[in-house]
Amino acid sequence: MCCQEMSAVLCLLVVCFLQVNTVTATDKRAAVCFDRLGCFATEGPFGISLERPLVLPPERPEQIGTIFQLYTRDRSNASLNLPATRLDDLTTVWAQFKNKPTKILSHGFIDNSNETPYQRNLKDELLAHGDYNVIIVDWSKGNSPPYTQATANTRVVGAQIGLLVDELIKKKAMSASDFHLIGHSLGAQISGYAGERIPGLARISGIDPAGPYFENTDPVVRLDPTDAVFVDVIHSDGAPLGLLELGLGTKQAVGHLDFFPNLGRDQPGCTRNPFTQISQWGLVEGSIETLICNHMRAFHYYVESINTRCPFVGYPCNSEQDFTNGVCNVCGTGGCPYMGFHADRSKPSPGQRRKIYLTTDNHRPFCMYHLELTVKMSSISGQSEQGYITVDIVGDQGSTNDVRLNSVVMEFEVGKEYHFSVPTPSDIGNVQSVKFSFVQVPPLLNVFQWNLLGLRHPKLYIDEIDVFFQEQNKKLRFCSTGLSVETDHSVTISRQC
Repeated sequence: MCCQEMSAVLCLLVVCFLQVNTVTATDKRAAVCFDRLGCFATEGPFGISLERPLVLPPERPEQIGTIFQLYTRDRSNASLNLPATRLDDLTTVWAQFKNKPTKILSHGFIDNSNETPYQRNLKDELLAHGDYNVIIVDWSKGNSPPYTQATANTRVVGAQIGLLVDELIKKKAMSASDFHLIGHSLGAQISGYAGERIPGLARISGIDPAGPYFENTDPVVRLDPTDAVFVDVIHSDGAPLGLLELGLGTKQAVGHLDFFPNLGRDQPGCTRNPFTQISQWGLVEGSIETLICNHMRAFHYYVESINTRCPFVGYPCNSEQDFTNGVCNVCGTGGCPYMGFHADRSKPSPGQRRKIYLTTDNHRPFCMYHLELTVKMSSISGQSEQGYITVDIVGDQGSTNDVRLNSVVMEFEVGKEYHFSVPTPSDIGNVQSVKFSFVQVPPLLNVFQWNLLGLRHPKLYIDEIDVFFQEQNKKLRFCSTGLSVETDHSVTISRQC
């Protein structure tokens, strides 16, 4: 995280935490209770700790003012609003509520679904995808600074969602398996609190769950895999290692599938230049993006994933180091998991949890396609050479253009195989050919490999290039049988084996 970004995040947190004079921080009660919602303790796991240095009780439900806004395809722009404190009016206000899959969306700190477009954009993409009930949870009266108070209020909002689902199951013949909770930042933690009250809840999607006051806490305090049958999480603003760097999300794996696009931090394209962000996103969103771009990227990835043809393929990996080293760029016969809305197509086996890594583009559309390349050097011709190789993979719908496969000088040995990942922002279709280029970089200490005056003509000899198109689950072999590529030249291989 750069200094500017660190300063912006720290300033935001200072604003959040230093406004504690607006609440009573000396409340000695061990718990507060609210009728049907139950009691909320401020001790035990929810007590003062290193992760939670200041603890406040939740505000009253009337102060938080949660409103459930129901949208359907028939009413996609005009919601039917039901206050959380008036669930007895459910059958009247939501008389037309139909038994069908239901998505419940929860926003985060400071956000307001009536003023910012994020939740509405998510709602619109969901309704374009399927005939759902979409409920936006507006708790904007309870998510203002100080941050400590907002975190306390999330517990009440989660309980209110749990009670709403219980009422819908009783009065509208719904089942817990009909519900999918989707939450961003503090909204992800809200979804966890709701889920622990809904036995058999089908799914929770945590979109960069809030990190401060939640990371490394007891599972009862934060989103965890027990909160739903399936919990998928996207991390985009996790804190890197270091005492002075802090992200607004969590890097802790808290679901069944945890996705770490771009290692879960420092998202590409997240510039601090307000003019760049406003030109791309507009005045309101651009201003927000300037401050918390990394934190919002997970949300944009999720929204884009709903209806895009590009499936946001990720790779299971034990660690980010393995991913950056190219150790885990294949997924086996079961295929790769999809990040975002369609993550439920690749649920892990019961009891299993997986970390998934992938890369994205630095602008919309963010999803990228993945080609895996294996270059097999001839075992009977040439000698070891070092340098760079570049390819252009050509399909019937486009090409990757020239992509340098190695960012640092590599030595290419006779008879060896080399594996590379080639992300591309568009679907190039069925692969037709591969253009292969080589640039030699002679070792300084080996004069016999210098190419003085261009007299030595260093070459690589290639037997085969294999291309695996991850999204198509299709592998093609292009054979060249000892074809030579001289430095500063290129060859095109189109003959399939």
